[in-house]
Amino acid sequence: MNFYSFICGMRSRDYGKIDLIYTATLKLIEKDGIAGLTMAKIAKESMLATGTIYIYFKNKEDLINELYRKLEKESVSRFLKGYSQDMGFRDSLKLVWMNYLNHRIDYHSESIFLEQYYRSPYITDSHKSIAESMKTPVYAIIQKGIDEGFVVDDVDVEMLFLAMLGFIRELADEHVDGVYVVDNDKIEQAFNLSWKMLQK
Repeated sequence: MNFYSFICGMRSRDYGKIDLIYTATLKLIEKDGIAGLTMAKIAKESMLATGTIYIYFKNKEDLINELYRKLEKESVSRFLKGYSQDMGFRDSLKLVWMNYLNHRIDYHSESIFLEQYYRSPYITDSHKSIAESMKTPVYAIIQKGIDEGFVVDDVDVEMLFLAMLGFIRELADEHVDGVYVVDNDKIEQAFNLSWKMLQK
């Protein structure tokens, strides 16, 4: 048994401190990226002792892997909130489109982290598979639109998804940065643009 395992076994997990660590980690990654992240910076940002961080996480890799697992589950539930397979194509597409946009705006630092982690050397094959599976429900919605004759059928589903997602990301990022602030009318216009892009 190593020192980390011994300490973890001796002390109960203080989830308040873990949340402070996660919040500090997300803030630092949004600012400096995963490569610029250190345990010392996390300790300073969270106002905890560096030794306290090591009570809960073996190292930086362990911390960001645990954070990814947590955010991954939360993100999936937000993306599909309110969705039912019984919904019509346009309604289901709009619901998921809005969920993606709201998630990107309301949980911006988390979104940035998930993207960076996916493209980092820290991601495991199992995490990558889970991340890919998160797209499956949206692919199914787009495929439903193709099958029902609403969506162009000469472009593959992956490309249609990426085109739609890229637009959502840029729109949300511009809003968060204060470059192009969107209101309900602009969001409706933006969805209609995505709808027209997909239409047959």
